[in-house]
Amino acid sequence: MRRCDMTRALLLLPALLLCGCGEDSAPSQSTPPPISKNLQWEHGAEFSGANAYLHCEALCKLGPRPSGSPAYAAQVQYLTAQLQKAGWQVTPRSFKLTNGVRMTNLHATYGNATATRPIIVTCHIDTKIGISPQFIGADDGASAAAAMLELARVLPGVSAAQAQAVELIFFDGEESFAPRMTERDGLYGSRYEVMRRAHDLPRYQINLDMVGGRNKRIAIPLPDTSEDMLAEYEKAIDTLQLPERRWNIHPGSYFDDHTPFVQAGVDSLNLICDFTRGGWWHTVKDDMSRICPDSLAETGRVVLQLLSQLSSKIDR
Repeated sequence: MRRCDMTRALLLLPALLLCGCGEDSAPSQSTPPPISKNLQWEHGAEFSGANAYLHCEALCKLGPRPSGSPAYAAQVQYLTAQLQKAGWQVTPRSFKLTNGVRMTNLHATYGNATATRPIIVTCHIDTKIGISPQFIGADDGASAAAAMLELARVLPGVSAAQAQAVELIFFDGEESFAPRMTERDGLYGSRYEVMRRAHDLPRYQINLDMVGGRNKRIAIPLPDTSEDMLAEYEKAIDTLQLPERRWNIHPGSYFDDHTPFVQAGVDSLNLICDFTRGGWWHTVKDDMSRICPDSLAETGRVVLQLLSQLSSKIDR
């Protein structure tokens, strides 16, 4: 994503340590042991940060996953298998760019209804090219996909009706081919989706991007957020009693996978962290040492709360 307004007044907040995951700004003298050694798959009804972490780790073990690569195809296979295991119907939709790269968005729905779901939860799953052969995009790509996999597992148990109101979409091509994103280079998957369903758009979108990092500071872009969606966001944070230092508002816009939907008139909420802190974004530092199970669990709680609120509005 590209920051459209570099104003950072609301983002210069004190750091907060998340449940033993460590400071993201602290220098590391050696590589810490993988958190996954102490984690096991959980099967309870609640959203599990451990499960999301293990999904994130599995995706990162595939290596870099740029659009059109064998690793991207392997990622789609992993996501498909996990979604189907959770009872979701999966549909890949492929399209080809003028430069010859074939991209694939992955869609998942629950239940047999064929009508357009009024709510979509989205993320991107491609990793940026041209950085390093060791760049695996743990937070910028894998963390949101991992959170959505765990959401797929627990949501039908929370409410089958809510699950049937939601479509999960994993976008290809959020990242640009050039070093910097432009309005013509980047957001390929989300722009394709808006074009594909121009006359059948959802009512709401929740977009996740970089939501699993230690000490993350989510700051939704105010100009991109309607008053109604802002109220839903603030209500969710208040209901869950989460601190403003971790869940805040940014005064400027972001260029991200919510942008095409906002431009098409969809009420969208972009849950994105302040990626300018710590010098990790689009570097090899974005590895599994950045990811925290507690951070992923907190993201899951927020999304579930938002889905509950939005579903109740649809039913009215």
